[in-house]
Amino acid sequence: MRTLLATSPVILFMAFYAIVDPFHIVHPITTDSQGRDSLIVGVNAGFTSIETYNLYNDQYHYDSFIFGSSMSQNFKASYWKPYLDSTASILHFDASMETLTGIISKMNFLGNHGTTIKNALIVIEVEMLGRKPSEDDILYVEHPATTGTMNWFRVHPLFFNAFRDFNQVRYALYPGRYRQEMQNEGIIGDIAPDRIEHLNEMYYGEIDSIIATCPERFFTPERLAKRKRRVLPAATPPAIDEVVEAQLKTIKEILDKNHTNYIIIVPPRATNPQLKWQDLWVMRAIFGEDKVHDFSGIPEYVGDEKLYYDKAAHLISSRCKALLDSAYYEQDHTALTNPYYRLKF
Repeated sequence: MRTLLATSPVILFMAFYAIVDPFHIVHPITTDSQGRDSLIVGVNAGFTSIETYNLYNDQYHYDSFIFGSSMSQNFKASYWKPYLDSTASILHFDASMETLTGIISKMNFLGNHGTTIKNALIVIEVEMLGRKPSEDDILYVEHPATTGTMNWFRVHPLFFNAFRDFNQVRYALYPGRYRQEMQNEGIIGDIAPDRIEHLNEMYYGEIDSIIATCPERFFTPERLAKRKRRVLPAATPPAIDEVVEAQLKTIKEILDKNHTNYIIIVPPRATNPQLKWQDLWVMRAIFGEDKVHDFSGIPEYVGDEKLYYDKAAHLISSRCKALLDSAYYEQDHTALTNPYYRLKF
């Protein structure tokens, strides 16, 4: 009895954690009656992607995937769908701060589950090249389904220990607090995103309407002032070394094995360096000139804060659609005349 009394606070706290499931590591993010996110705290988007696949694949039989970090989220399935076969079934298979290693792991996960990658839209921002996986951060650690079942013994304690932080408990007790703090810091808007659960995709219907009709209502001086631009070096070296090149080749091998119809987009970011011509050359040599579309250095996009939802530089949805349309136009009209892009690796 004394042992039970002594351990009861821990047992109750663990039960509270399991019932609340604040990080959505057991189930994907759900929506409320209005189709809005049910976020309590920041969640691991990579976990949500895997759990959404597990929950809905038997029903939707996914064969088309959007890979990338959160920078891929506004390249919507509805924008991509017109360029695919009418029977294509799309899943947004992203992860926060995604790495090339993470994309490879997700592609292998699909293969291990008997899913053919018929179509792929891969969004690779400049900073993804060379980015290392984070194994100790609850927002970025990979799902054990892609790294090995035994990793649950490491991942579950990681999330539980994070929940022991007072702020996380406070967010769970007062669900609106987390979102309010994110709004105050200018990270997200003051309107909760809508979510299409089986696509693992969120969108800002109201915000996009405001931006389209009266952008100054959203891009207020107060909101723009909360965005602290990072100071970037005047010049950066090429990002693709031997390790990164090998990762890109592995992705190409998986795509070839699946006979995948794919396209790669390098998006702009308000504070992101332009993709070096050496890196672009390597990527096009591996994947093909008509497959890799670099929009990272367009002055209009790099210099205008009003083309991004937040200080994390997520490009607004309408501009993502424009870039996607442009990429497919280029793909249809580009002749492979440069012999250097025909190199075999």
